[in-house]
Amino acid sequence: MNKTVIITPVYNKFEQATKPFLDSIYKYTDSFDLIVIDNNSTDGTTEYLKEFEKEHSNLKVIYNNENLGYSKANNQGIELALKSDYEYIGLLNNDILFTPEWLENAIRIFEYDSQLGMVSPRDAGRRKFFKKKLTADNYIMHYKEYLKRFKEPYKYMLEPLFSCVIVKREVIEKIGLMDENFTPAFWEDQDYCLRALYAGFSLATSNISFVFHNHSTTSSQISKDIYERNRIYFYKKHPLGKWIWEHKRSNLIRDIKNYIKEGLE
Repeated sequence: MNKTVIITPVYNKFEQATKPFLDSIYKYTDSFDLIVIDNNSTDGTTEYLKEFEKEHSNLKVIYNNENLGYSKANNQGIELALKSDYEYIGLLNNDILFTPEWLENAIRIFEYDSQLGMVSPRDAGRRKFFKKKLTADNYIMHYKEYLKRFKEPYKYMLEPLFSCVIVKREVIEKIGLMDENFTPAFWEDQDYCLRALYAGFSLATSNISFVFHNHSTTSSQISKDIYERNRIYFYKKHPLGKWIWEHKRSNLIRDIKNYIKEGLE
C-alpha cells in the first residue's frame, strides 16, 4: 500500500481546475492514493470522475448530494484515510498543478525534524522573484530557477501553504478533524495550523518541492460576509492567533523583539 494519500474536494470548475489537476497529478506523482470528494458538481465533473475512477485503482471518489464546503468534505476524506495505514495525508485544492518529484521532495523534509507535523511545497505566490510571470503553461520551465534561491532545504513556517499541505498522520490522530464551524471556507487552515502548534508540532515549507497554484479558482465565489464571520470566530477561538494575524502585515519579528524588550525594561 502507498504511504501517502491525497485528499481533494471538488465543486464544479471542471475545465478550469479539476481536469488539469487530475492530468497533472497523475503525470508528475508516483506512489500515492487519491480521495476526491465531489460536492455535488453540476458541470460534468461527476460524470467524468465516475469514468476516471474505473480507470485508476488508486482513486476513490466520495459523491455528496450537496455542497458540504471545504472542512466537511476534507473531514470525509480524512475519516476514510484513517481507516487505512497511511503515514501521510495530503490536503490539496483542486487548482494545484505539479512538478516532477514534488511529493517525494515534500515528504523528505520530515526526515530533518521529528517534530515536523506539516510540510507544504513552495508555490508561485511570490512571483516578483521571477523574471517571467509564471502561468499554467510555463511554470514547468521556470520553477527550478525559483527554487535555486533557497540555500536551506526547508523553512519553518507559522502557516504552510494549505492549498497543498502534507500532514503527518500523528498530527490528525492527536488534534482531530478540521473545525466544521468554518464551513463553507476560510480560516480553517489557520485554525488547524495553530492547533498543531499547540500540540507540539513544527510546521514548514519545503524549499526543494514546487507546485503551481492557480489562486482563487476554488474559493472566489465565497462571500466577504462569510470570510468576516469566520475571521471573528477564529479570533475568539484563538486570542493568540488574533494578535499574530493582525500583526502579520507589519514586521512581526520587529514586534516580537519590541515586546521582549519592553518586558525586560
